[in-house]
Amino acid sequence: MKSTKSGKTVFWVLAVIVGAAVIWMSSILGKAPLVENAMPTPAPAEAPTAARQQSAETPTPEPNAVPATEEPTPVLRQQPPGTEVDETEPPSLVIESVTTATTIPEKKDGIWISSDELASLPMAGPGWDNLMAAASRDTSKPKIRDQGDSTDVYVMAKALVYARTGDPLLRQEVVSAITAAIGTENRGRVLALGRNLVGYIIAADLVKLSDDPDIDQVFRQWLESQLSETHSGRTLQSTHEDRPNNWGTHAGAARLAIAAYLGDDEEMRRAAQVFRGYLGDRDAYAGFKFGDLGWQADENNPVGINPLGSSKMGHSIDGALPEEMRRGGSFRWPPRHTGYAWEGLQGVVVQAQILDRAGYPAWEWEDQAILRAFNFLYELGWPAEGDDVWQVWLINHVYGTEFPVSGPSQPGKNMGWTDWTHSN
Repeated sequence: MKSTKSGKTVFWVLAVIVGAAVIWMSSILGKAPLVENAMPTPAPAEAPTAARQQSAETPTPEPNAVPATEEPTPVLRQQPPGTEVDETEPPSLVIESVTTATTIPEKKDGIWISSDELASLPMAGPGWDNLMAAASRDTSKPKIRDQGDSTDVYVMAKALVYARTGDPLLRQEVVSAITAAIGTENRGRVLALGRNLVGYIIAADLVKLSDDPDIDQVFRQWLESQLSETHSGRTLQSTHEDRPNNWGTHAGAARLAIAAYLGDDEEMRRAAQVFRGYLGDRDAYAGFKFGDLGWQADENNPVGINPLGSSKMGHSIDGALPEEMRRGGSFRWPPRHTGYAWEGLQGVVVQAQILDRAGYPAWEWEDQAILRAFNFLYELGWPAEGDDVWQVWLINHVYGTEFPVSGPSQPGKNMGWTDWTHSN
């Protein structure tokens, strides 16, 4: 019995030793699996911060479904007094990144209008006759620094007729005028540049200046320089971001046309944020410098176009352009007439159309702010006249409205020929 008991004891001791050995080996194998050519295990990913989680959960939509690796849309905000800004940024502005849930339509062909759209337009009627007469004008001596010069819109007329007919002589005249225009902005004001640049850019797009690569390269380099070149102390960029009046709207139109032609998506996004702020979205941009605030719906939160449903002293100012209305004096009713509201809208309308073609639903922003601006002026009994009428054709085309128009219409300060291009 004694030997049997001893044998059992030895058995259990051995079992314990073997079991311990198995546990020890298992722990070693668990830590470092024996796999041939094993790669080092990558370090665990850093736990996402709250900001990163928000970015991952709320993707930022961009025009034309840009990849998710793109940075969020920049928002420009007014810099607090005394805050230093990196010298690479415009004065008084800093950039913050935000996300937006806006769904943006697809980009359309053509900065202003496409060749396919033009191909469907009639080569007869008052609008076409008006365009043909303009295309016959001499455009050999452009002068961008002269804010009253109309060569740009006549060059655009030639480009439109070329795009519709394929007349090579007209294309050559367009290319020659574009080449001659380069440098004529010197010693001028930024208002002149803003008014007179858009037509050349759209003309270059219509005639496919890129088919002449040497000329196109010079043109592109010149356009890029004009974004930041100083004219009487201002640039297109600074004026667009500083002045919520006709100066700023024309500067913005030229800025957007440049961005569209160069394919500069970042410049386009930045300018779009400024424009949206002008229309009334102060969360997008609020860095403008305003004058007399009497026409503002909210003097503590001034905007370029008054918000939906706003009123003052019992009178609707929904859609009023405060910075232009003040040209006729501070708030009073009825207001003193001023043509600056229509002048400012010329730049507004061009900005909206270029942005729309680039994929931004600018015509819809801020409760259709642009349509409300037109309604405000017509309800005052201030219809578009003279070189402002071209805008009405485009507005009726975009919104399906029926503001009265009669053709042919004369070109405006930065655009024209909509009585043919957008008459339907």
